[in-house]
Amino acid sequence: MAKSSTILVATLAMAVGFMVFVISQIDLSIYSQSMHNSNAIGDAPWEILNNNTKSDKNGEYRSNNKMNIIQTGQQNRIVTNDNNIHLDEAILKTSNNNNDHDQSQATTKSIKNSKIKSKTKIVAITDSQYSQIALSWHRKLTSLGYTTHTIAAADDDSLTYLRSQTNISVEPLLHPQSSGWPVARGKPQELRRRIFATRWVYILGQLKLGNHILLTDADNIFVRYMPLEVMEDSEYDVFHAHCGDFPIRFLSMGFVVCGGMAWLRSSEGTVRYVESILEQCGWGGMDEDAEDGDGGAGDGMMMKAKAARCDDQQVVNSKFFFNSLNYTWDEEETRPRLEQGFWKGESSGRSLVTGHRFKLWSVDMCYRGPVNGSFGRCPDANVNWVAMPTNTITSEKQSDKVRDRKLRVEQWFRFCRNGTSIGDGGFQL
Repeated sequence: MAKSSTILVATLAMAVGFMVFVISQIDLSIYSQSMHNSNAIGDAPWEILNNNTKSDKNGEYRSNNKMNIIQTGQQNRIVTNDNNIHLDEAILKTSNNNNDHDQSQATTKSIKNSKIKSKTKIVAITDSQYSQIALSWHRKLTSLGYTTHTIAAADDDSLTYLRSQTNISVEPLLHPQSSGWPVARGKPQELRRRIFATRWVYILGQLKLGNHILLTDADNIFVRYMPLEVMEDSEYDVFHAHCGDFPIRFLSMGFVVCGGMAWLRSSEGTVRYVESILEQCGWGGMDEDAEDGDGGAGDGMMMKAKAARCDDQQVVNSKFFFNSLNYTWDEEETRPRLEQGFWKGESSGRSLVTGHRFKLWSVDMCYRGPVNGSFGRCPDANVNWVAMPTNTITSEKQSDKVRDRKLRVEQWFRFCRNGTSIGDGGFQL
């Protein structure tokens, strides 16, 4: 009897052991699958694309094999276990001191959580002349609570200066060993056109890496925090901002859009759209010695490429004006028209050539106009996210371009933000 009991206990022990083994394998399988899914490029935005790149069912770029690139010698980057790179703990704890937009504790908590998950890289381009403006832009976004913003420098001097600053994310606009480097060179008009066009070379590379991009000029004024998931979770591939009255030659179509304020999704349609811009700019493409993954730690994640040259705002608007991408509007009654005046609302549509869906932010959301408002009012403070003032009040105008841009920011807060303090934004003169 005792012997039978021993055999029964042993049998039960073996059965239990087998069940534990099966469960552990199931858990391991689930864990492996989750790790595989978390390693998609969309979740690890600082990785180099290779020949095995393909798009997923939503058209967003993903890759099976990736080479991780981590910028070294910078204090503001931490690689976490899920391969996301975030700003350091001090920046993550930075509070938002903007008192114009009070939010409930629940809303604030959800927004703070969303900041970590964003797949959008916020980018401003600068050269040595405007590197101080770009530095103020970076600090302003940090103070608002953004964590995925970076400055793309167009020459060695701006790259060196910004890398010497604390808690600033910076990378070169092109690989420093590119034939197009430095991008910022030549006479003033040549320099501007090289920067304006080559930022789309940078954008193309980032989109193919799996990064969504929020492109912004370094002197754009962000006045509040808005979760980037508003764009990421939408149905649109590209968001444009109305641009007041420039370029003038295209105003007869009822609207113009800005070259330096746009959101672009990492999708096949957006890539085709950006490629069409670069084709019109006459971009010469990659360098002959460029290879997939050709980059380096601290050199940005851009492969070796030639610089481009054009006025990108003219190019982007020409595509609407001549309808070279066969744009259609979702609702004819919301299509921007001259008779709507300055304060236009949202509108959206699709390109039948590239397949990308686009949306125009309202003028209240992204304001481009006089520093003291337009047609008797400023943008709605409860809606406005970004301001792009076009002028400085003449009586206070500065001869130095950098000081004048800083003064423009100060005047914007004085005239259109109800006396909001500019101290928290780092834009002091």
